[in-house]
Amino acid sequence: MNVTPPNRPWKEFDNPTASGYLSVYYSDDLSPLPVRFVTKPGDNKSDPNLETLTYGLFSTCSPSMRAGIVRRRYSYIFFTTQRKAGRVLSGFYHIRWYAPANSSRKNDYYLAADEGHFVAEAPLLTEVDRRCGTKLSRRFRNTLLLDIGGCCSLRNYLMSFPNALDGYREEIDRLERFSLIHTGFRYPSWKRRAKFDWTSAEQHLSPVGSVASSPVVNTSPSGKWKCVKCSNVINNKALLRQCPQCGALGMLVPD
Repeated sequence: MNVTPPNRPWKEFDNPTASGYLSVYYSDDLSPLPVRFVTKPGDNKSDPNLETLTYGLFSTCSPSMRAGIVRRRYSYIFFTTQRKAGRVLSGFYHIRWYAPANSSRKNDYYLAADEGHFVAEAPLLTEVDRRCGTKLSRRFRNTLLLDIGGCCSLRNYLMSFPNALDGYREEIDRLERFSLIHTGFRYPSWKRRAKFDWTSAEQHLSPVGSVASSPVVNTSPSGKWKCVKCSNVINNKALLRQCPQCGALGMLVPD
């Protein structure tokens, strides 16, 4: 079964607009590149998933942003993260496809890009503002809306740097192997030894039966989650798409 875009269940945006979001993510301080926080204790990160150029396929991160992108047919996610010197602009996705998520959350979607561009020497947002005439270095939490002009300026600026996407993927693999050696898992929060790739995406993109009926939240006050299907209790700071014990999708509720 080939689940890579443009195959089903992926749908291509009709009449997309070149607007987008600036999205904050956690980066790994064990890497010289601002890759996602693979080794974050108790909350290993799978997004942005550069291995597949997807967002939300393996994680429950930023559901409102993902729903907003589908509703508005936005084309871009630009990524920013905190490094020692401050927030930097690391890269962007050009979003082309979306698919309904296997989730009990209303309007939950997976996103897939046809292009990703990430830079090794990620510039500070203050420098980006100076070069692009934007106002990104102000205080905001998770996401920031970007108009067409802002997206165009940011894209052109990032494209002036060599694309380090392959280097990012190599760093993600290195951090996963480091974790595997020290914990027995590439992603110990997930009890996962395998990489995130299109083979492991098949289950996420296949229709499932019933999912948990409780209101969907991304955090648990106790840091514990109970699987509705297998009744096992999971320790993790954020909601996982998949139960690490039985592999069921969309079945975790706060315990």
